[in-house]
Amino acid sequence: MKTRLSALVLLLVSIMALLLSGCASAPPLRVGIATQYPPITFMTNGVLDGVEPALAKEVATRTSRTMQFEILPFDLLIPALLEGKIDLIMSGMSDTPERRKLVSFADSYLHIGQMLLVREQDIRRFPTALYDKSAGVRIGVKRGTTGEAFVLKTFAWGSITHFASTEEGVTALEQRTIDCFVHDAPTIWRFSANTATQRQGLIGLYEPLTDEPLAWAVRKADTDLLVRLNAALAEMRKDGTLHKILVKWVPTQILVGNRK
Repeated sequence: MKTRLSALVLLLVSIMALLLSGCASAPPLRVGIATQYPPITFMTNGVLDGVEPALAKEVATRTSRTMQFEILPFDLLIPALLEGKIDLIMSGMSDTPERRKLVSFADSYLHIGQMLLVREQDIRRFPTALYDKSAGVRIGVKRGTTGEAFVLKTFAWGSITHFASTEEGVTALEQRTIDCFVHDAPTIWRFSANTATQRQGLIGLYEPLTDEPLAWAVRKADTDLLVRLNAALAEMRKDGTLHKILVKWVPTQILVGNRK
């Protein structure tokens, strides 16, 4: 009996060793990320920084998987995911019905909304003038964003200028070639409320025009990964880690509907 018991213990130890070996040799998760969206994702002296890299570090710890970042233009993230070049998108992506047709989204870690950036001297005109067809408001948007999609759908009758970057749009607002710039809450906060990056003479209107959940994306077939991501996020939300990271990078509290 003792011999059989010893053999059984040895077998169990061997199985556990094999399982641990398999976990240790699991390939890293290839994480697609765009780097021109501070404070969500950006580069500091050649190093990835912001909300998403901080969240990725926590997810890696909680799922026992290493993360390998693949820096890509934002509009190439979903194609890269579908083509198998990356396994996961962590890049401040809005969960939209259109994107859900292509990928699966994890639970949202932050709700944001599109907002207005205007010149301080024009504060009394907005947001009323935005909806007045006779006001002739010139609207600026960044190409490929949900802000652009919202403006094209809601103000198709207006004068809309498309910019390649947020910096170009904000500069155009300063130079008076547009009257307002539409982008999401973190960007508006960056240019109007963050003392390190704000532009003098500009002000953000913190009245959300939309409600957009930011979330991580995976291929529709990767259900196990999706479950693991949601579990890690739930842990981070419960123990306060998520709140700590968000408050560090987006200290301004922004109301979107009934959410903060």
